[in-house]
Amino acid sequence: MNLVLLEPEEVDASGAVVLRGRRARHLWEVLRVAPGRVLKVGVVRGSLGRAEVTRATAEEVVLAARFDESAPVTPELDVILAVPRPKVLSRVLVTLAAFGVRRIDLVNAWRVDKSFLGSSRLDEAALGAALRLGCEQGGTTWVPEVATRPLLVPFLDEVLAPRLAADGARGVLLLAHPGVPQTLESAVPAGTLGSSCVAIGPEGGWIAEERASFAQLGFVEVAIAPAILRVEAAAAALLGQLALWRRVGR
Repeated sequence: MNLVLLEPEEVDASGAVVLRGRRARHLWEVLRVAPGRVLKVGVVRGSLGRAEVTRATAEEVVLAARFDESAPVTPELDVILAVPRPKVLSRVLVTLAAFGVRRIDLVNAWRVDKSFLGSSRLDEAALGAALRLGCEQGGTTWVPEVATRPLLVPFLDEVLAPRLAADGARGVLLLAHPGVPQTLESAVPAGTLGSSCVAIGPEGGWIAEERASFAQLGFVEVAIAPAILRVEAAAAALLGQLALWRRVGR
């Protein structure tokens, strides 16, 4: 836990915060906090700051917080993710949130096992918990928006296409697919990423019809690596490459 992430209603007017449950147990058992310890804290979608531990037990940790850093800039990356196996889904969401993304759309695809869509990991509470864990790891207060899209084509036609049109000038739209000849650096000139969107398919890849549908919206296919990667590895590798490519272009 590199950031104690707080809901706005957990902070009173004086900056006092009382933590119980998972976060309190982590602070007590893993970080071994004691009165006087100073921690990095932040409010969801809000300011960052520091908090001093004023009381700590196994059941409850009390903080005195001050927020003197501005809220984070809205991330410039949206992710479309074909729903992976439930246990993998939670890990991938943690990774995406830690890197810092604006929005995550969890989509169905031909090679997605239909049982995955009935998993409790797609419940709102489970999705929110995984995203908050990622923000705590990454040290960001930006909890991504997340939505589940059980039908791919209606999502592309009725949600994504209007969204892209409303956004106007964007950076690039990338479709990750194993074995295609282009890589990120060959497909995208440095410095042109801007506000971008990437689509990561199931471990078997997107089928031809799905690739064609994305292409109609302007998505460019890229391979992340010569190897065929599992979803969690592909997501981390692609976001790492994007972060590097943004720095190269500055």
